[in-house]
Amino acid sequence: MGGVLLYLSSGVLYAWKEYSSVSETRSSTLSELHRAIGYGGFIHNFKNYVLRKDTTLLQELGEDLEQSSRVINKYSDLDLNAEELSALSVISGTLSQYKENVEVATEAIHRGESPAEIDRYVRVDDQPALAAFGIMQQQNKQYTESVGQVMQERINQLMNTLLIGLLAMPFVVLAAFHYHRVMNRFVALMIEKRQVERVLEDTAAEVAEVQEKHLAMAYEAHHCELTRVPNRKAFMKKGQQILDDVASKSKCLTVLFVDVDDFKAINDNFGHEAGDLVLVEVANRLTVALREGDFVARIGGDEFAMIVQCPESGANSQRLAERLLDVMNQSYEHLAEGLSVSCSVGGAVFPEEGEDLAALIRVADERMYRVKKSGKNGVFLHES
Repeated sequence: MGGVLLYLSSGVLYAWKEYSSVSETRSSTLSELHRAIGYGGFIHNFKNYVLRKDTTLLQELGEDLEQSSRVINKYSDLDLNAEELSALSVISGTLSQYKENVEVATEAIHRGESPAEIDRYVRVDDQPALAAFGIMQQQNKQYTESVGQVMQERINQLMNTLLIGLLAMPFVVLAAFHYHRVMNRFVALMIEKRQVERVLEDTAAEVAEVQEKHLAMAYEAHHCELTRVPNRKAFMKKGQQILDDVASKSKCLTVLFVDVDDFKAINDNFGHEAGDLVLVEVANRLTVALREGDFVARIGGDEFAMIVQCPESGANSQRLAERLLDVMNQSYEHLAEGLSVSCSVGGAVFPEEGEDLAALIRVADERMYRVKKSGKNGVFLHES
């Protein structure tokens, strides 16, 4: 409400200032024009100055006419109607003629001509200018009355709005009071909501942290910390799942045991750090050799186990194991200068040589040790 009153008040004040400025300009201009062309004005003194042959007064008259022309130019900048513009044009033309006559009369006086001779060719009909001046006075009066009526209407509007504002003030105060209560309650609810959100966010973060730790613990529990491949526990669990799936589809499966030959000598001759690098390299090569459905794990010290699925019986298992041995026997010089590594591989084929994982592991482990006893760096899958 206060804003509306302020807006209306400023509008009335602005209109009043504008009206006052325009009215002042109109009044000063009409006064100047009256001084120029009104009865008793200085253009009526023109003939007297000519008769008296007073060039000084004529010069002053010319300056007065110049001043009147400037006033007319200022007046023409106002928002005038068509009648005012037409009247102003007539007055301006009359003043221009008088300015020319002042110059002509002054020159004639200097030439010694008589007043009667001068009067013949400097006559000016000033009646149209007087009539135009009357029109401008009438138009100015109408303007003043019109603007006064508009100003009165604006003041009445302001007073009516003020009255309505005073009558509505109790309701505004009551509404503001209830609005304040509602906003306080709203702010309190928003604070409570944010507190609940923070609790939920903290809880979610804690749950995520617990889940992450659980996943990390589960991963560590089923993977070798050094080589990052699955450990013996994971091999037994995953191996049994693969075995059950293969059995249901009547397919072939081979369990391979891979043991690094003379691993103790590697540690003794090249250091335990080099030995760790060998285990990591062996794990990487076995992982790269995996096909879809195969599985590799480190089941202890320098021993690795693989489950290899084959589409037919164990006929292809021997060739697969030999290719794997070739991969394992490739150079290890990049790990340590002079380092040479070989592996012994033993295997068992499902279902011919065992119907459960434990039996297959036992057979593969025995055959791997038989390879070691017979010279190492070899493969043993089938009894000859």
